[in-house]
Amino acid sequence: APGYPPSYHQQAMIGGERAGFGTRLGAWLLDSLLYGLLSLVFVIPGIVMIVSAFSNCDWVETGDDSWEAFCPPGEPNGGLIAGGVILILIGILVVVFLYVRAMGKTGQTWGARIVGVKVIDERTGAPIGFWRALGRGLFANIISANVLYLGYLWMLWDDKKQTWQDKVVNSVVVKT
Repeated sequence: APGYPPSYHQQAMIGGERAGFGTRLGAWLLDSLLYGLLSLVFVIPGIVMIVSAFSNCDWVETGDDSWEAFCPPGEPNGGLIAGGVILILIGILVVVFLYVRAMGKTGQTWGARIVGVKVIDERTGAPIGFWRALGRGLFANIISANVLYLGYLWMLWDDKKQTWQDKVVNSVVVKT
């Protein structure tokens, strides 16, 4: 085709048909739900620990719909608060690690597997690996999402159906 290098069409076909916006959105929504449910395994006990740190305190309404805690000496229990915060942070790290590992190793997170898509290297068709998956995720959450979600919407008019995070790590999302 005029205007494209000879290898362009061959590269564009590596991995098969590109996934559309609706399919990718579905995978993202499923991932949000499923990985969110997994995080609750850590978050709920963490919150229970933090709340229980205030069990010996009295809560008094101070006006303007606000409350203040009055606690006896030695309360709230700092160890329970720290333990709860640490448990929540560990949960977040575990969920992020599992998500990035799945994306990097197989190209499929739980949601992607359910809807039948995967992220692959644009040039080789292989999974993108842990570090590129991490970079892709960070770019998506920091840049693509914070510029009016334009980074996600970019695929709607891009020839290769790539989002900004795909372009940064040279990945494409294909149907399986």
